[in-house]
Amino acid sequence: MRKSIALVLMLLLALALCPTVLADNSTGGVYQSLSELNGKRIGIQVGTDYELIVWDLLPEAECIFYSSYPDLAAALETNKIDGFPGDEPVLKFMAAEDDKLVVLPDDMNPVEMAYVLPKSTEGDRLREELNTWIRSARASGELDEIAYKWIEGPESEKTVPDYASFPAPNGTLRMLTEGAYTPMNYYRGTELIGFEVDMTARFCEACGYGLIVDAMNFDGIIPAVQAGKADFAAASFVVQPERQEMVNFSEPYLVCGTLMTVLKADESVSEGTSFWKSIGDSIERTFIRENRWQLFLQGILNTLLITVLSMIFGTALGFIVFMLCRNGNRIANTVTGAVTWLIKGMPMVVLLMILYYIVFGSVAITGLMVSVIGFTLTFSAAVFGLLQMGVGAVDKGQYEAAYALGHSSRHTFFRIILPQALPHILPSYKSEVVSLIQATAIVGYIAVQDLTKMGDIVRSRTYEAFFPLIAITIIYFVLEALLGLLIRRINVNINPKRRKRENILKGVKTDD
Repeated sequence: MRKSIALVLMLLLALALCPTVLADNSTGGVYQSLSELNGKRIGIQVGTDYELIVWDLLPEAECIFYSSYPDLAAALETNKIDGFPGDEPVLKFMAAEDDKLVVLPDDMNPVEMAYVLPKSTEGDRLREELNTWIRSARASGELDEIAYKWIEGPESEKTVPDYASFPAPNGTLRMLTEGAYTPMNYYRGTELIGFEVDMTARFCEACGYGLIVDAMNFDGIIPAVQAGKADFAAASFVVQPERQEMVNFSEPYLVCGTLMTVLKADESVSEGTSFWKSIGDSIERTFIRENRWQLFLQGILNTLLITVLSMIFGTALGFIVFMLCRNGNRIANTVTGAVTWLIKGMPMVVLLMILYYIVFGSVAITGLMVSVIGFTLTFSAAVFGLLQMGVGAVDKGQYEAAYALGHSSRHTFFRIILPQALPHILPSYKSEVVSLIQATAIVGYIAVQDLTKMGDIVRSRTYEAFFPLIAITIIYFVLEALLGLLIRRINVNINPKRRKRENILKGVKTDD
């Protein structure tokens, strides 16, 4: 626990230094026109087509890829890149929220945004319905009305229909979006809203559908649609020939320009802003405004749920497999060795995506359950290895002595060998639990709203690079400390050297 407190204090010190770092880095790399960026470092969001536009207009530019717009903004503010392109309404909102950014006036290629649907009979049918509604809404002016409300209208008017309560005579549709792309799709508090959510809700209401909207990492959306994890997706996808080989597109629902974002020409930290005031402002923006603390709470609960269930099931599975293999069963050991080698040799994010998109591709199972299954497999492999190590550390003479006294193999293992092995195992077991908590940070790739994903969502609203990340780090340290405390308590209860005498002698007659 002391180590965790020290780490938290170190993070707070890093937070104190963040404004100074920003002030030093943000003074360079400023450009007045698009042509000046030729040969410079341009940030591109993974999964978008902006690199094609950049290479066309800035052939000597170096493209560097990032997973989200908050990451792009952070990279720009810390001078890792010189600019990044994006959709005009999105970049203008970013510049309005983050006074370190400015949007260049030079127009780049306009883009058409459309729904993404799977190449299937059901996908073709839904596409025809969407196309019919889009044409009708465009003709009636409804699309223009929705676009004006979300792009230019006041925040008080930006509401979406209550699609959770729609009657669904024709069934319920599931749509995927990113949730971090203001004003197209974003969170206000815990409510997922935006132009694309509003438009889709109106389509579902008009056509007799219920609607479920889930958010996930942008680069995982198209694979999820291909795998049948959703009926369709709307995340400002640009119609592009290569994508059309994999999925179908509806008619475009919005055409907008592409612009480039750079740092402001003369950006510095205000001299009159104290450190504690800046901390207070960051806390207000990150946790208090729009009740964003609820997003963090939901993320913490999902992270803990995945961690605890994976720990319980993984421990049980690893122990069962060890029991099957401990007496030298050749088949069990061969199969276990092959599976353990496969699981340990595969990056966790790859394992999760294989499970989500391939193994359970045609099964109606949530990303949360897939995460539990995936982490259960990896944790059970770790537990199996720890049991081999701990039991192997017990001298073989213990077995011989137990058998000589008439104990059975089962009784010898559970009453004599295992209690001596556990003190060797638990320190490493605690490290595996900490690693498990940290590894859950990748589950956003399969539509799970964990702590890290919620932090990204909050960053997409505040465009503050450092405070949300440091807040997430502190929360992870606290979670790790709490679970470590629980395991330490277990260690005290089973380790004879650390237990009280009366507990060790409980049930033993000492007055004979």
